[in-house]
Amino acid sequence: MDGKASKLLENWPAVVEAYSGDEKVDVLPNGKEIVTKLNTISLSGNKISRVSLPRFEDHGELLKWLMRENLPGEFPYTAGVFPFKREGEDPARMFAGEGDAFKTNRRFKALSEHSEAKRLSTAFDSVTLYGFDPHERPDIYGKVGNAGVSICTLDDMKALYDGFDLC
Repeated sequence: MDGKASKLLENWPAVVEAYSGDEKVDVLPNGKEIVTKLNTISLSGNKISRVSLPRFEDHGELLKWLMRENLPGEFPYTAGVFPFKREGEDPARMFAGEGDAFKTNRRFKALSEHSEAKRLSTAFDSVTLYGFDPHERPDIYGKVGNAGVSICTLDDMKALYDGFDLC
């Protein structure tokens, strides 16, 4: 068996142990400890785990899962590059994009009006994504601002994010 594969299987009991308690403690290279609560209690009093581990008994199935899926923050990062979401982080992300920059800017402002965190994700139209200039290409007029915002100039980009601190 490949050394990587045997190490994954060898470390699995320790991983299960680390995720089976109420808290997980990770030590950063600088020595700082990060303590993360692993459970939450639902309104009906049920204990809910933040991370659900597979219960494979067959080492082949477990190894396949570890190499194809794995835990959040672990290679191949199918569940994200971070092991846990930060406590108190606002998960809301405003996703918009239709028509011109001014219309999408109004939509961003409406979506984020009552939100402390302003996390914007922009849907650009295919013309913008492929870097075409709609002024020079009359054959793409039907795609401009359709299923995304049309951005042709730097002024369009400034109008799109007007009123938001991008830093």
